[in-house]
This record gives sequence, structure tokens and C-alpha cells, in this order.
Amino acid sequence: MRKRLFLAFLCCVIAVMNLTVVITAQETEKEMVSADLPVPKICKVTRKGKGKTSIKWEKTGKISGYQIQYATDSQYADAKTVTVAGADKTSKALSGLSVKKDTYIRMRSYKNTDSGNIFSRWSAKVKIIVWNNSWKYAKKSKIHSDPAVLYYTDSPNPKNITIAINAGHGCKGGSSKKTLCHPDGSKKVTGGSTGKGAKYATAINEGTTVKGMSEAAANLKVAQKLKEKLLSAGYHVLMIRQDSDAQLDNIARTVIANNNADCHIAIHFDSTSSNKGAFCIRVPKVSSYRKMEPVKSNWKKHNLLGTKIIKGMKSAGVKIWKKGSMALDLTQTSYSTIASVDLEVGDRKTSTSDKNLSRIAKGIFKGIENYY
Repeated sequence: MRKRLFLAFLCCVIAVMNLTVVITAQETEKEMVSADLPVPKICKVTRKGKGKTSIKWEKTGKISGYQIQYATDSQYADAKTVTVAGADKTSKALSGLSVKKDTYIRMRSYKNTDSGNIFSRWSAKVKIIVWNNSWKYAKKSKIHSDPAVLYYTDSPNPKNITIAINAGHGCKGGSSKKTLCHPDGSKKVTGGSTGKGAKYATAINEGTTVKGMSEAAANLKVAQKLKEKLLSAGYHVLMIRQDSDAQLDNIARTVIANNNADCHIAIHFDSTSSNKGAFCIRVPKVSSYRKMEPVKSNWKKHNLLGTKIIKGMKSAGVKIWKKGSMALDLTQTSYSTIASVDLEVGDRKTSTSDKNLSRIAKGIFKGIENYY
């Protein structure tokens, strides 16, 4: 009797297993995936405020079109799919995406065949990060209506480290707002763009010019080059700003980096006009400042990151100013809870040739590699 029951139970298990295999096979037949089809590379995802989301990618070649998928769930459980017919298409405006929740985006190519569509594997995902007013220090920010965008590496050997790249300036109207220099409301301990003893500073200023180009534009060129190097090497990259304007003040940029990255690299050009070279901003040796949180818990990391990057830039052939550092009390490091550094990669007379900006990006990359 027991043997008969056991055999009946075993038959039921086998039947269920066979049924499961059939269902899986049917689903696979509906969606054929080929390793030979090129996987599209997402170059840029942007959204201004609550407006439409724009996605740009590199053209992949002999295919029939693309599928774009977006979701608020990182596993795409609630995904919506948009089909873009045509191999020559390289951009798409998307509407209907959540403006209150982070959104994940990925895409793939497809090819029409007599047997149905064949798909490539999905690209690395991209995450649109919306402002969260519950983040620590978030309420100190005055300008934070635009999202930041996190690009995940498609490297087969990801490092699981996220680098926040902050292309300095580029916030229209930012100079009309004031924010606290320090989260505890204390006064600045050094001079700078805002004088020593000030309690409030410009939320984000307009920056200078570099060889006739706006500093914001020059910063962004370096940031974009650095982004590609980092992604190729297996880092994830959080781009704080990707266009001429991002409505995010200095506190907002720092807070976003604090909550979504492992370190924060801000790129700037100094306002001097002597082509003096690159340097980093170090945390000043002022006891009261170094005892203030979050500076107290992080200033050694800030200084070490700066030292490593300047050494990397020097080894890449970038001109370095004196010993490569200047001590200043900055909003960025006053609010940073992760390793964070402001880099002055040159000044108003520094060459903005593609060759030189690539050299600068290479040097920063080498410094980040040395730090980690």
C-alpha cells in the first residue's frame, strides 16, 4: 500500500515538472533571444523637471528596430515597453514615466525573421533618480527640481562601486538663492567664492570662462569623457549634470551623491588666468571645522581621495599647481558623508582641446583606480 502511494506521488511530481518545462519552453518560443544580435548602448537619459524623458543610444547596425523598457521596479516587474522601428533611429522621447519614483530603463535590439522577432539581450540599465526630501540635509537645499541619472556598467567584471561625477556649475538662476554654508549653521572658516565668517553662500554660482567657453561647458566635457572610462572599467556612474542646465544647487548635488554613490568628484576650472595647473581642494586644518559633522567623520577620506587623484593626473601628464592642493571650506565637503573632492583641473587659460581634456579625464580615472 505504501509503495503504491509513493509511486502515485512520484508520478504527480513528474507530471508537474513536465508541465513546468512545457510552459517555460512555450514562453521561450514566444521570445527568441540571439547572442549574435548587437546590444544597443544607452548614451544619455535626461529629463527636465516633470517633462518628457529623452533617451539616446548608439546606432547598432543590421537590425529592424529597438525595444525600450521602463519600470519603477529594479527587476522590471511593472515594466512598460515601447517599440522603435528602424535601425537608423538613435533617440526617443518617452512620456508617462513616474515623476515621484525612481525609474529604471533598459533597451534591446530586434530583427524581423520568418519565424518571428529575434531579440538581443538587454542593455545595462539606467536609473533616473528623483529628489527625496527625507534624505539627510535635503531640506537645506533650495534648488532640486531635476533628477540625476545613474548609469550601470555592462562590464563582465563590475566593481560594484558607484562614482558620482558632478560637472560644476550649469544651474540657471542658481546665484539668486542662498543656502547655509554648514549644516549646523556655523560660519565659514576660510575665504573662497564666499568670504570667511559668512553663514550663507550662493546656492550655486555661474562659474567662469575657459578659453572663451563657459566653465560649465568645459566641466561637462571632462565629465563625459571620465564617465566613459569609468563605465568601461566596471564602475557604475552617477551623472549629476548632463546638459547646460541642471536645476540642482551645490547642496542638492552633494546630497544626491551621498545617497546614491560611493564617492563624489566635482570638476571645476579655477578663475585665475595663468594656466597654473590642476589642484584639489583639501579640508582646512581648523579644529572647529574638522570637529563638525559630517566633516569629522569624513575629512580624511576627502583628503586622501584628492591626493590620489592629483597623483593620477600628474602621471597622465597633466600640469599640477605647486603641491597640488589648496585648503578651503566648501559647501560640498561640509555636507558630504562619502569620500568627496572638488577638483580644479585647470584655469581660464587651460587648453580645452579634445586631447587635453581627454588627458585630464584619464588622470582623474587613474586617481580613482588608485584610491580603490
